[in-house]
Amino acid sequence: MKRWKKCCQQTRFWIKARVMSRKVGIAILLVAFAQFVVPMLPAIGIGEPIGARGDVAVRPPELPPGPFFSIWSLIFLSYTIFAVLSLWKPGYLEHRLAMPLLFAGIGNLVWMVSAQSLANQYADLVLLIPILAFSWLAARRLHRMGGFDGTLARLNACMLTGLFSGWITAALSISLAATWREAAGLAPSDHVWVSLWIALLSAGLLAWVFASRVSASLFYFAALGWGIAGIAVNNWYLTDMHWLSAAAALFGLYILWRRLRYGARPSFE
Repeated sequence: MKRWKKCCQQTRFWIKARVMSRKVGIAILLVAFAQFVVPMLPAIGIGEPIGARGDVAVRPPELPPGPFFSIWSLIFLSYTIFAVLSLWKPGYLEHRLAMPLLFAGIGNLVWMVSAQSLANQYADLVLLIPILAFSWLAARRLHRMGGFDGTLARLNACMLTGLFSGWITAALSISLAATWREAAGLAPSDHVWVSLWIALLSAGLLAWVFASRVSASLFYFAALGWGIAGIAVNNWYLTDMHWLSAAAALFGLYILWRRLRYGARPSFE
C-alpha cells in the first residue's frame, strides 16, 4: 500500500513537472517572438528607435556604431531555437536554463520598451542589472552541467548564454559611463577620457568576475570583445579621437589575451 501511494505521488509529480515545463516553454517562445516585434514598434508610431538616440551631432566616446548592435539578431535567433527545443524536446538542459533565460528575456523586453518610450538613462541602467543577473545565472548553470557536450542543442545553449551574458556586460558598462555623464550634467564631448575609462574598466572588472565566478564561456568574451571593438571603431571613424580608439582597442585585446592565456577558473563554493 505504501509503495502504491509513493508510486502515485511520483506519477503526479512527473505530470505536474511536464505541465509546468510546457507552460514555461510556451512563455519562452512568446518572449522570443516579442523580442523580434518590440524593436519594430516605433515603425507604427510607438516610441522612438533606440538607435536614434545615438544619432547625434556629437557622439559619446563609449557608444558603438549601429552595425555592432546586429549581434542582437544572433542572440534572438539562438533564443528562439532554445524556445522551440524547450517545447519540442525538453530535457535536463532546457529544464535547468528555462527560468533564468525566461526572466532575462522578459527583462530585455521591459528594457527595450523603456528605452524606446522613456529614454531615461537611470531607468536604462537599473533595468540592465536583472538582465545581467539572470543571463549570468543561465551561463553558470550551463557551465556546471559541463558546457558543450557535442550536441547541437548544447552548442546553441552555449552560444545563447555566452553571447547574451557578454553583450549585456558591454551594455551595462556603456550605460554606467552614460549615467555618470548624465548625473554630472556633462555633454558627450566633456571629459571623454573619464567616460571611456568608466566603460572599459567596468567591462574589465565584470569580465574578471564572470571568468572567476560564473563560467569559462568563450562566447562571452567574443560578445564583450565585439562591444569593445565597437567603441574603438566609434572613436576612430566617428569621433576622430584616435587616442581613445587606440586605448579601447588595446584594452579589449588585453582582456581577450588574458582570458586565452590564463583561462577561466570559476569557483562555486
